[in-house]
Amino acid sequence: MGGKMMKKGGWLIVSLAVVLAGCSGPHRVVDPNWRTPPSSFTVVTTEPFTSNEGDVLDDFGGQEGFRQWFAAYLDSSLSISSPLPHSVRVVEDRSIAMEPMYVGNVLVKEPLLANANRDSLSGVVLIVHPVHFRREMPSCSGGTCIGDKRLYLQVAYSVVSVEDHKILVHGLANGSVSFHFAMTRSDWEKVVQQVSWRLVDGTPLKN
Repeated sequence: MGGKMMKKGGWLIVSLAVVLAGCSGPHRVVDPNWRTPPSSFTVVTTEPFTSNEGDVLDDFGGQEGFRQWFAAYLDSSLSISSPLPHSVRVVEDRSIAMEPMYVGNVLVKEPLLANANRDSLSGVVLIVHPVHFRREMPSCSGGTCIGDKRLYLQVAYSVVSVEDHKILVHGLANGSVSFHFAMTRSDWEKVVQQVSWRLVDGTPLKN
């Protein structure tokens, strides 16, 4: 399963990593006319994927536990990041259509609802896809390593008004944490907390 997920999303991993590393300032575009928060919103996300399968096995017992944890923890983290009621729905990759959009002066592919998935949703929808966790090792030479190990979470996202057929926000968000020895579940939690804050920051979902 892990290899399959990597293959599906691999083409976007590089672009997200490059854009997030190369751009300064906010990695989002917000409709300046969107000022009124909705009464509630729906979060649509796909399953997370990662290249560090060993850490997933150690901390979650395998991919199924990892997927269940991510949906639940994203839900609880957004409850802290936003005061608005929300629900989280996990969908298959085919429910998301990737469309090219500019973030600053960089063209990236952002997630929107595929036509077949729009009829089942209403109101304001936060779409998160792809969801990519990756571990980075320190640089080592001659038995000496420089820097700490790091865990990264990188996502593309958009906020849409279904009835108005309007894109309210689109952008990229990331989180990272350093650790010295083995990763623990708290490291995964920290990067999800960081990303959940960035998903709503600077929008009426935060106010």
